[in-house]
Amino acid sequence: MTTTLRPAGPGRDGVYSICANGRSVGGVHLTPLGPWGAGTGWILHIQVLPSRRRRGHGCVAMLAAEEIMRGRRCTRMAAAVPEGNRAATGLVSALGYAPDSTRLVAPVRATGLPHGVRMMDTDEREAWCAAELHRSATTLRAAGWSEPAARARAHARLDHPTAPAPYTLGDGAAVWVAHGVVLALTARNPEAAATLLRAAGHVTATRGLPELAIDLPDEARTPELTKVLTGARFAPRTRYWGKPIL
Repeated sequence: MTTTLRPAGPGRDGVYSICANGRSVGGVHLTPLGPWGAGTGWILHIQVLPSRRRRGHGCVAMLAAEEIMRGRRCTRMAAAVPEGNRAATGLVSALGYAPDSTRLVAPVRATGLPHGVRMMDTDEREAWCAAELHRSATTLRAAGWSEPAARARAHARLDHPTAPAPYTLGDGAAVWVAHGVVLALTARNPEAAATLLRAAGHVTATRGLPELAIDLPDEARTPELTKVLTGARFAPRTRYWGKPIL
């Protein structure tokens, strides 16, 4: 039996049908323009018909997806797996993907900015973003990312020139939120982190969004931060996995 990927059709860029002997048995959605910047291809979604599962179609489709992304000059792959999806977790793990980070979400409501929190001015924003960019890229390189890939991912996370300025408590403690997602959070203690997350939740709610999301890298998951996030009602929704495809 031959399993292949075929473009789903005009107007559906990045969407492919998984075909077995020419017959569609599922689909996969790919993009080279994900949140980790240039050079990382994303498998946003993959699905195989229930009646056709456990026959290797998903495995072959993911390997074919990697070849497609190599052809688009990607050097890494990433996959978004819904929290608790054991089948998808087993598949990406078997194909050499390593856990990278988790998206957590929490309901929000407008409660007012916490005492002491204010928006950064232009000079503060530029200095803080430069420091956070350097810190993020350095952390990624230490985790095994190449310098170009680390720089691209760090820039992609912080390249939001039209987003409102970050909010700060002073002394380097700050949170930056845009479109309902925490782009960066820096705090030296759990109390500051909790205060800044309340500020981010308030800002998100005032823009009419019901939830606040944060992408937490595995290396940043400390017991103290986990306790803060749990107290703020954050719960995991999506697990991100990645691997080099050089």
